[in-house]
Amino acid sequence: SVALSPMICVLGPKGGTGKTLTACNLAVGLADAGYRVAVVDLDLQFGDVALSLGLAPDKTLYDLAKSGGSLDAEKLDGYLAAHESGVRALLAPTRPDHAGLITTEFLREIYATLRTAHDYVIVDTPPGFTPEVIASIDSSSHICVVGMLDSLSLKNTKLGLETLDLMGYDRDRTRFVLNRADSKVGISLEDVLAIVGRTPDVAIPSDRDIPVSVNGGTPIVLSKRRSDAAQAFRTLAALYNGGPATRNGRLRLFRRRG
Repeated sequence: SVALSPMICVLGPKGGTGKTLTACNLAVGLADAGYRVAVVDLDLQFGDVALSLGLAPDKTLYDLAKSGGSLDAEKLDGYLAAHESGVRALLAPTRPDHAGLITTEFLREIYATLRTAHDYVIVDTPPGFTPEVIASIDSSSHICVVGMLDSLSLKNTKLGLETLDLMGYDRDRTRFVLNRADSKVGISLEDVLAIVGRTPDVAIPSDRDIPVSVNGGTPIVLSKRRSDAAQAFRTLAALYNGGPATRNGRLRLFRRRG
């Protein structure tokens, strides 16, 4: 069987935690280290990957689904938008009513095809455990759960991690990212451990350059390389690529047989 490259599902049980921010900066961080990276916007109704990366959604998942016929790497390549970092993006439909055309079977086929042609596949998911999200979790090799430093988000993060346990997902393949981790909201990292049951693998600090980078369509790992937030996202990328990468993209760790 063909070896499939890692697929990282970025999850946040509730909206507004910074999933898309995390997915895009992780993707660009890996691409910047010399890897071939594809990002899939699975938020089929309200996807923001195109905006976050400053890409025009000329072709989307909807157009790919509508095209019919068999799927191979060459055909799929024609539907990927190219970002300046080298990241290739499969963008969400531009209208919510187009989402219904994309089936879980079709998504599984897309993931398998992308994973044979790229070093990493990052999936930005919508809130909740929808059938599409569950299919993506099942197809993934790793999960990155994103939460924020407030009690509601932490409660939902705990529920999300418990749901992954119930699904039998290997805890060792799950990372926990905490956004706005230095917010002064009366919750300490000890509180996070008490609520969630684990400490974050990576803590992303608050940074006013983050909304500026999102509005400008350039991820902060590129727009403000020296910022603490950019360094934190690079730390997250290093967790997945085993440290500094060779620029030719040949160093591929965490490979697994598909």
